[in-house]
Amino acid sequence: MALLVPSARALSERRAGASLSATYVPGTTGTLVTASATPHALTGTPTELVASTAFEAEWIEIWIQGTAVSATLTDALLNIYIGAGGSETLFIDSLSAGWATLGAANGLPFTYWFPVRIPAGTRISAELRALIASDTARVTIFYGTSNGTHWVGSGVETLGEVTASSRGTAHTPSGTGGASWTTLGTSGRTYRYVQLGVQGNNDTTLGDSLMSWHIGTGSALLQDLGLILSTTFQTNEVHNFAQRGEWCDIPSGTSLQTRAWSTGTVSGNYFATLHGVY
Repeated sequence: MALLVPSARALSERRAGASLSATYVPGTTGTLVTASATPHALTGTPTELVASTAFEAEWIEIWIQGTAVSATLTDALLNIYIGAGGSETLFIDSLSAGWATLGAANGLPFTYWFPVRIPAGTRISAELRALIASDTARVTIFYGTSNGTHWVGSGVETLGEVTASSRGTAHTPSGTGGASWTTLGTSGRTYRYVQLGVQGNNDTTLGDSLMSWHIGTGSALLQDLGLILSTTFQTNEVHNFAQRGEWCDIPSGTSLQTRAWSTGTVSGNYFATLHGVY
């Protein structure tokens, strides 16, 4: 009988795009990205996060923190770019970035993870669009390889963004299980992976609650894309409880919707964006 031979697959690699101290430091970890002095506008000059990726990556992880302010609307959207300074190309647009905790008392930073290929030697930068003039966010980039353990896409498409107000599409969660479906947009590509972004409501009365989000089409749950959790806090902070999205197979041309339930008292609309990897 032949002996089993251990796999030669190497361990996954991981690199940070900003200096990380031995301990996580809320409010100082990551690169400071400053929005335009004009509300909802872009500066036109993305801030560098990674000067040059050390190897070809199969995924990117983005941490956003520090936009939340008590009793204040802090809507914001973050763009990720690749390319040399002055000739950047939009890579991922309109990530929900407002209402993000500092990660001290109420959880980790707002986190996105996308299985997307990035060539070695790539410069990565970011730009913030915000309701508050010259608002700031702390952004940290990780990237790495998974050694062929999962599918890897070539780009990310965003649905539901409303750049004129630096937020996503309005949706009112239900506290009783009867939430209506809200349309976010139509897929322009075939998605193999999706992740939701959520920002706080249209006033400053957030309570402590856990919300469960679903992704659907035709007012029905799509491919079991449910129980996507986020949390809200009285300090006007929102946190995506699940730090990664969902694998899927969504054809191009699919009208995509969302709905949510809340464990706490619902106060106004929340604002969602959907990010699909193709």
